[in-house]
Formats: sequence, C-alpha cells, structure tokens
Amino acid sequence: MAQASGARAAGEKKATAVKCDNVEVAIKRKLILNGISFDIPAGSLTGLLGPNGAGKSTLMRLLTGLLEPDSGRVELFGRPAGTDRLGELSFLPDRGQLPPHLTAGGWLDLAAGIYPDWNREREEELARELGVYRDKKIGTMSRGEEARLQLLTCLAREAPLIILDEPFAGVDMISRERIASAVVAEMADGQRTFLIATHDIREMEQLFDRIVLIGEGAIRGVHDVEELRLGGRSVESCYRDVFS
Repeated sequence: MAQASGARAAGEKKATAVKCDNVEVAIKRKLILNGISFDIPAGSLTGLLGPNGAGKSTLMRLLTGLLEPDSGRVELFGRPAGTDRLGELSFLPDRGQLPPHLTAGGWLDLAAGIYPDWNREREEELARELGVYRDKKIGTMSRGEEARLQLLTCLAREAPLIILDEPFAGVDMISRERIASAVVAEMADGQRTFLIATHDIREMEQLFDRIVLIGEGAIRGVHDVEELRLGGRSVESCYRDVFS
C-alpha cells in the first residue's frame, strides 16, 4: 500500500482538486472555522485529522456546498464550491443512514436512477469486493455491513472527488479492511481524489499522501506524508505532537 502511495507522489505536480482560502464560518455567533487555508492535489489521498469538535464535519459541509462560508473562498477543481458542483463529488457523511425498509439491491437500483454518473459494472465489482448482498434488507444489517453499502454507493459513481466522513466509525475489523482495500483500488489510476476525515489514524497511515491537521476550528498543520517519513516521523507521532 505504501508503494502505491509513493508511486502517486512521484512524477509531475498534480492540479488542485480542493482549495480553501482564509475561510471563516460562524454558527449562532460562535466561530467554528477561523482562517482555514489549505489545498489538496488532484489524484491524492488526504487525511483530515483532528479531535472531536475540531470543525472537520463543518469543513466537509462547505466542500459539498451544503454550507456557505461567511468569508473566504472554497474551490473545487478551480471553481467555487456550491450545490451546482454536486455532480463532481461523492460524499459519505458521518452517521448517515440508508432506508431500512429497502434491500441493498433496492437501494442500489434507486441510487442508479438518482445519479447520472452511476456505473453499473463498477457497482457489481464493488459488491463482490465489499461483500454486499443485494437481497439483504438494510434494516437487518450490522453497522459494518451498512458502512460497506454506503461506501459502495459513493464509489459506484464516477465523480472525481470522494469525501468520506469517519468511514470506519463503529465498524468491525473485516469491514475496516474491506473499506481500506476498496479505497486503495480506487486510487490506482490516479484519476480520483479522496479526502477522508477519520480518527483511525493507524488504519489509514500507510495510505495517506497528505494530512491536514485541524483543531479548534483552525489549521494546525499541512504535511506531505512522504516528507514526514523521510524525517523519521509517522502520521501518528505528528498528530500527537500537535494535539497532546
């Protein structure tokens, strides 16, 4: 996995998939995001890391156009983020829920009708890789099974930007491994960009190209992971240095 990540880092500099420039958001007069500035290269896998309440979910809502900044600028592939850009990104929210009365197949058929960029062939491949069974009712699924179905829903689309908010939360070890493997497979051709907010640093450490550290609504650091390794540091040690 680390070799795949290194191969992506090699070569020419990538275009910018995500750019935040001095972004601020206040909710009920409380400053949630304060002067947020960073960028994410296209074709990379970036970890958005920080403690609970750091502002990660608010930042993801900005990127998806579900929330507008009070000041500053948010761009996706060089143009302002907004609801008109939803066709270019696929978002897995934290604690998202699927309709419990549907089977997995019923949900996937519904999703295929909603999203114009749905890839049926990729859906079938992902179902095999993630162990998703079309005849199983969503209401009877474990947390891990539902998480794998939600990830399938994101990856079966052809959107160039994938945003995942805590994809490992509350799921079992096998589901974690399958989710991580599916992400690695999607990164193989360098055509998609991933931003993943997670507390499971050890699970993803070998996959990250870049990390953005956020705490108390402010950016606490942006690091190239390969440069950290060359300096004898790990993602986990960097995180501890900033937030301990």
